[in-house]
Amino acid sequence: MRPRQIVIRDHGPGFPPDLLANLNRGQAQRFRTGRTERGRGHGLGLTIVLGHARIIGATLQFANPVDGGASVTITLPD
Repeated sequence: MRPRQIVIRDHGPGFPPDLLANLNRGQAQRFRTGRTERGRGHGLGLTIVLGHARIIGATLQFANPVDGGASVTITLPD
């Protein structure tokens, strides 16, 4: 059976390289992106997503595609 996957993709600036390395090791830390409407972010969203994925047994793969943007692939358990 093929794994069930959800791919989320955008065409923004992508993940910062240091954050990308940590995310693919299953670690997220609070970070400020400066990309919210008010000019600052709290950086909690990815931490929450990683926590929920662990609870349900899903895995996540984060990437910066070569044609730009960012992608997150969620692989759901059987």
